[in-house]
Amino acid sequence: MSRTLNFIFVWLLTCLASQSCSDKQEVMVNQVPMNWQYDIPAAKYWESLPIGTGRFGAMIPGATDLEVIPFNDETLWTGGPYNPNNPEGPKTLKKIREHAFARNWVDATKESWKLASIPQSVQYYQPMGRLNLSMAGHELAKVNGYSRSLNMDSALVKIDYQIDGVKYSREIFASYPDQVIVIRLTADKKEQINLSSWFTSLQPSATTRIANNEVIMEGSTIFEKKGEDILPPQMKWQSKVKIIPEGGTLSADGNKLVLANADAVTLILAGATNWVSWNDISADEKKRCDDYLSNVSKLSYNELLKRHLDDYCPLFAACRIDLGPDSDPLMTTTQSMQAIREGSIDPAYEARYFQYGRYLMLAGARENTLAFNNHNMWLNDLDGRWRGRWTLNINIQECYWPVESTHLPRINESLLLFVENLAEAGKRTAKELYGCRGWCAHHGTDVWFNTAPTDGDPLHATYPIAGMWLMQQLYEHYRYNPNVDYLQRIYPLLKGAAEFCLDFLVKDPVTGYMVTCPASSPENSFIDDKGNNVSISLGSSGDIQIARNLLRNYIEAAEILNTDTELSNQSATILEQLPPHQIGGFGQLQEWIYDFKESEVTHRHMSHLWAAYPDDDITFRKTPELAEAVKVVLQRRGDINMGWSGAWKINQHARLEEADEAYSILHKMLTDISIHPNAEDSQITPSFEGNQAIQGITAGIAEMLMQSHSSEISLLPALPKQWKNGAVAGFRARDGFDIDLAWDNGTLTKAIIKANYDKPCRIRTKTPIKVFSAGKEMNVTSLDENLIKFDAKAGEKYLITVK
Repeated sequence: MSRTLNFIFVWLLTCLASQSCSDKQEVMVNQVPMNWQYDIPAAKYWESLPIGTGRFGAMIPGATDLEVIPFNDETLWTGGPYNPNNPEGPKTLKKIREHAFARNWVDATKESWKLASIPQSVQYYQPMGRLNLSMAGHELAKVNGYSRSLNMDSALVKIDYQIDGVKYSREIFASYPDQVIVIRLTADKKEQINLSSWFTSLQPSATTRIANNEVIMEGSTIFEKKGEDILPPQMKWQSKVKIIPEGGTLSADGNKLVLANADAVTLILAGATNWVSWNDISADEKKRCDDYLSNVSKLSYNELLKRHLDDYCPLFAACRIDLGPDSDPLMTTTQSMQAIREGSIDPAYEARYFQYGRYLMLAGARENTLAFNNHNMWLNDLDGRWRGRWTLNINIQECYWPVESTHLPRINESLLLFVENLAEAGKRTAKELYGCRGWCAHHGTDVWFNTAPTDGDPLHATYPIAGMWLMQQLYEHYRYNPNVDYLQRIYPLLKGAAEFCLDFLVKDPVTGYMVTCPASSPENSFIDDKGNNVSISLGSSGDIQIARNLLRNYIEAAEILNTDTELSNQSATILEQLPPHQIGGFGQLQEWIYDFKESEVTHRHMSHLWAAYPDDDITFRKTPELAEAVKVVLQRRGDINMGWSGAWKINQHARLEEADEAYSILHKMLTDISIHPNAEDSQITPSFEGNQAIQGITAGIAEMLMQSHSSEISLLPALPKQWKNGAVAGFRARDGFDIDLAWDNGTLTKAIIKANYDKPCRIRTKTPIKVFSAGKEMNVTSLDENLIKFDAKAGEKYLITVK
């Protein structure tokens, strides 16, 4: 075992030991090693292994002779601050509503095009550079015993191989506390490290130079693209790599640094931009980059590694899962994927897939960074999928679904910072485009926080309630940890969203309901009574469900904080005037205010099921008839769409406690490539670009094992037969409860519930249970079959066993 691996092994044992307790009531979780492992280098970009600091990321291919590492900064975009709002917005809004009130959906749709952003689309997310590492004589044909792996437990990429009896090792990690990427090359014999290092970039403006054993590159972004609206570049960036050799000689050769006959070498990669916020680019990117390097350049590799592990490991280890043992620990990840495609069941792979969603969140979003980008901060071209935008009509929200339940609450800070910027920009859009108070956002945005309708077509562009949906996710953080200080912090955002909601809602003269108008059901369309395919109506079901949730949350927050009584009362009045849920002619939950004929029955979006998940306004116990209508929608939509759509369906089925249906989709998605295929997608590694769903699947697995909506904790609500035995530790439930649980032969055996607040605790199980506190059985209240209640005290742990 290498010195570094031994160091990590000892560190992880210490980390896990610190989380354990001598109390014999603890749930033991035999989690398999969280590794993706391969026996060949990556042949294309998305076969590489992702690492990230939350802001600064790289993809590691693992080549032996010429390693090309693309790296990115989440804030590097084309253009600069701009106002995207059409000044004719209020006049256009009036015309749209006139058409909609007259049930002229064709002209309402046509008029909605005029609300479009200026320019029509968001700016482009951009790659920063590529670090090139040349190891002459290390051609793959000469290599024996090649392996590359991503250890999710430590967030460490490792590459090993042998040439002519010498073992070469490479270790790479991205440090959140130091905001740099660290690369370590070693050999088991002296003077064997020979390396050339240089930068390249896809940015035409990039220039490079050598200074102080550092390669330095800086530039701006592209400023033109055929047929596209790209604003003049205002972004500036710089990247540096510092080379710290152990032995050998280091010299410059043009814009390269050449290392000869070293025993080992550490490279430290940094990058920065001048972005500060949605309307501020006043930062000094050179000073930022200098600071990143100067802060760490005197630290040893092991010191850098320890700082990384001290930060990362407790966060990742906070939630552990055991769905079953490795059937063959020697299989590569690619071999496991192929076996699954051929019908094998691999619970260990499923556990790793669950944890991959958590790993990616930690790599792509942290405190003081922007939100996780559903199209990823990892990018190796000038286009990006959908320009690399944040998509706000399901995708970014789905990325955050597992954050609370799987014990990553600190990542909520990234979404909060993102929404704070979005709301500032969105105030301008609410006022200038709609004449409303508060703030709003539509379906896609960039780093300049374009909150106008982007991409033109109202089918997707006209979605002014995206900000309201984001507030639901931020409010969920309060639900899981009911801390009044946090509620106070998000209250201005919540109030602004509620003000926009109240001003944007309008009374429909035909039905008398308060409705959104214009309204779409994201990216879907319907057939009007004249056979026209149209997308704009009023009061679409998804809009109303989100508005209902927002106003309820706002009323609750205002009451808790004892503020804004008038606005709260207004919200309560409007809440009673929203359209109810409706059931259509097929028995389905209706998608629009009328039971329109669907243009595409199997459409990937299911926004009208929002009330069933992520909200809990519809459940099969509270509203059984509506829950049946949700089932009909799922049946009619089918399972043909995977990706983020399939992940949403897993969560929907889990809420309905349909274990077989949830698992059926899950198993298909374990090796799914993309809902939107691309030539660069990987078939040999778990997809996280084209799939856009891993976090949603992580949330779905958690939802199958534990739910906490509707003021009760449900243990093993949708446990599939494929997970016969298992355990989890570190789940979180709403109202501030921590949950560990274990099961055997498909039946709950034990659970530990820790209360962080004085709260009533309601527990639902499939079999009768007993509750113990401090070794003594408690008297509990039976509320329903296998539903009990007791009063929990902050700081206390409660043991649940089967009667």
